[in-house]
Amino acid sequence: MKRRPTKLAPGGIELIPQPSPLPSDPLNWPRLKKECTFASLIFAMALVCTSKTMFVTVNAVIATQLNVTYPAAAALTGVPYIFGGLAALKGHILSRFWGKRGLYILSASTVLFSMLWNMHIMSSYAAFMISRILQGLGWGTFEALVAGSISDMFFVHERRTRMNIFNGATILSTWGFPILGGYLSQNNQGFRNQIMIVNIIQAFSIMLLIFVTPETTFDRLSIPLTPPPSTNDASSFKVYISTLRIVTPHSTKPFTLNAAMRPVRALIAPSTILTTLFTAPLLGTAFGIANTVSLLFSAMPTFLFPSHMGFLFILPTLFALTTYSVTTYISYLRSKPPNHLSESSELCTSVFGLLLGVMGLLSFRLYTMANLLPQTVNTNQTFTLVVTGADLNLNTASALFGLLVAGALILHYSGLSHLSSASTLASPLTTELENASKVWTEILVGIWIVGVPMWVTGNDGMLVGLKETSIALSIVCVVVASTVGAAMWATGKEINRIDGRVLGIPVGEMGGSDGLPMQRWKTDESFGEV
Repeated sequence: MKRRPTKLAPGGIELIPQPSPLPSDPLNWPRLKKECTFASLIFAMALVCTSKTMFVTVNAVIATQLNVTYPAAAALTGVPYIFGGLAALKGHILSRFWGKRGLYILSASTVLFSMLWNMHIMSSYAAFMISRILQGLGWGTFEALVAGSISDMFFVHERRTRMNIFNGATILSTWGFPILGGYLSQNNQGFRNQIMIVNIIQAFSIMLLIFVTPETTFDRLSIPLTPPPSTNDASSFKVYISTLRIVTPHSTKPFTLNAAMRPVRALIAPSTILTTLFTAPLLGTAFGIANTVSLLFSAMPTFLFPSHMGFLFILPTLFALTTYSVTTYISYLRSKPPNHLSESSELCTSVFGLLLGVMGLLSFRLYTMANLLPQTVNTNQTFTLVVTGADLNLNTASALFGLLVAGALILHYSGLSHLSSASTLASPLTTELENASKVWTEILVGIWIVGVPMWVTGNDGMLVGLKETSIALSIVCVVVASTVGAAMWATGKEINRIDGRVLGIPVGEMGGSDGLPMQRWKTDESFGEV
């Protein structure tokens, strides 16, 4: 079988994947075009993700305005998470046949218009929930496609920095926006003010998606070995306009049931299920506690306003970004010889994340109960009820909560990294398993967001519920993660072979392309071919 000559980057690095001869191939785009497209996607994704945690500081206010229970108010975040996971699955299926550009514009526009609707809902819980579900469908679809676009535009040796920026932007927008959101909600307009500010900026980001972000999906298998000679008759403006079409000549391919069902089959692959069980309980606990802070601190004796509750997210955001940067750098160092073929480093990192997260959860529980639980003091046979909530130190509470968030994110990203350590980037196995794991994680996080406030507001009181829930979740996280981690450590190769059979991936696709010898090279979340 005839092959194209292997192309090399400066320095003799083999380009993986190999680009096609066409200038319309995203791998062949000029550097400026790639970086502008990447920047517009990250900007739009960050704005879309703000709606995930937009209401964590004002859940108590929403419950009062809509005359519903606090768990029902928290469900306005949890239920959209569940639908977001389902939307991500839909996005993975549709994008492989019809490209990503149309899905980007549609999903971002869905978030924008549903948030505009949110601003005018004053008393209907059902309408509020429907608008939030639409937002979940939008953010689930958009966020699921960005990593694929990075792979479309950049070679393996270029992806580390871009994926780190992508993950950092996701962390910052998701966990950092409540800081700004709580501050913006401290006025007569309430939480609708933060929606208005985000909508104004998001309208600008959608314009960037329309006029700056071309289609990145490119089917290189449809390119003949000897493509027809290109003509330069068209003006630069016409060429630019042609790249902004919703459908480009090589962004679509014929629908096949086997390719369409592969993301669905990946949901039941052993590695997908094990990785989800390994990471999702602690991550769900972090999001569940985040959606409970308004319940804990908005009532007496603290009476924190939304702006003060936003301060609780400052240290979690800083801790999460710092620990992600440090662990990523350590992973980079371990990717170099003689550790570059190790498949266990991610699990070692995950142990640290698990312990850090559980320690943060239990410490947050102890500190909160110690400061909010009334105490009876006996002075000369006179019993006095002392409530110390006024002495609550927000910095301490924020730091302990930050340990939980940082540990959960370390565990989450190390689990995804371990998924890719058993296969190469040339194999579709890595992408399918990571995507499926993220789908399950979104769904389980949504369930935890709904469940944790419900469990905390039990029959025995809020603080007793916090104590029992924290202990129970800590036990679940440690037992499940340690059991699953041991199974993944001991039987990783066997599980990987079963994954390939479940997904129906041909053996030839599992080891690379063109019969080239393969070995793993650690990148940000995955191993690549070198």
